[in-house]
Amino acid sequence: MVIHILIFQTSWTKYPSNPIMVREGSFYENAIGSPSVIFINDTFKMYYAAGGQDTKGRISYAYSLDGINWTKFNSAIPVFEPDSSSWDSHFLDTPEIIFDGQYKLYYFGDSDNDPVGGAIGLAISTDGINWNRVGTSPILSPGAPGEWDGLFIESPTVVYDSVSGMYFMYFSGVDTTWRVRIGGAMSPDGITWTKFSGNPIIVPGGFSDWDGFAVATPTVIKRDTLFEMWYCGASIGDMLADGDIDTIWIGYATSLDGITWYKYPLNPLFGTYTPPFSPSEIRGPWAPDVVFLPTLNKFMMWYETAFGFGLATSTLSYIKDENTSSSISDTLAYYSAAGRRLTKPPKFGLYFVAVRDEHGNTKYLRIINPK
Repeated sequence: MVIHILIFQTSWTKYPSNPIMVREGSFYENAIGSPSVIFINDTFKMYYAAGGQDTKGRISYAYSLDGINWTKFNSAIPVFEPDSSSWDSHFLDTPEIIFDGQYKLYYFGDSDNDPVGGAIGLAISTDGINWNRVGTSPILSPGAPGEWDGLFIESPTVVYDSVSGMYFMYFSGVDTTWRVRIGGAMSPDGITWTKFSGNPIIVPGGFSDWDGFAVATPTVIKRDTLFEMWYCGASIGDMLADGDIDTIWIGYATSLDGITWYKYPLNPLFGTYTPPFSPSEIRGPWAPDVVFLPTLNKFMMWYETAFGFGLATSTLSYIKDENTSSSISDTLAYYSAAGRRLTKPPKFGLYFVAVRDEHGNTKYLRIINPK
């Protein structure tokens, strides 16, 4: 029997009038980055990193009714500052906001402008404006020297799984060679965390792959029974060409349990120069954050660029085969869990199948053949 688990969501369109937010050029906003958005009571709420002219990093807040036109709270004065007497005394960055009855703000913190040793902290708020740190230490720290995340960790994304009653965190980890990978951790309360024993869970591809140099800055949501991750990747060839990353790509991966992940076979989804391209897209799309709006059947993705924040959107189109004993009509190709093309589906286990939707577009289903 074949069980149809999901419809892959892979087609994104950049907003033609990007950027949707730019830096103020003020004392507090010499630069902005890492947008994190939640949708509550018909309002989009964005928390983002603001680099000040004093070299300190802070967290600021903006709100919107449509996700496109934003109002910066309190004239862009930050809502969360470094603590001069704590481990995060100088720089705050890569915020992640969730709401589970109270606002939880996860963030990268450090005592100087050197990211080495940087860790992840947590602050809690009842109104999203006034924040209290949880404890006097990071809630998640880098690994030991020589481990995959031994230099520093950053860019947390957190999702609560109502089925298991657990919080899942995914984050970028950097080792002493400055190789970037993605790992995960679990928590019963969103405060006390245990890293996955199998970390890292998303690793760079091969030498010639689009993500051969680095995979980083994940964003994760859980939709029905599916965990979905979008992340950034860069190629070794791009880095070797001029010593810099000129093209950033967005990749996609999925998981049924939040621990074992599978990259989408035809990654990447889109990148820096994907039309419509303008100079405002340089150094983006970096640090994506995705919100799914079920009533509109729509995904919205905000991301960092050199000039501010960009936006891309996607709408699901459904393909359904209720007769699980029959094959899917209009099948185009089969792929293994690792993304290798197959001549026929396997007898047992997980694989992907490419099919056409009602508009003639290619979509990808995750299939499980149970024993």
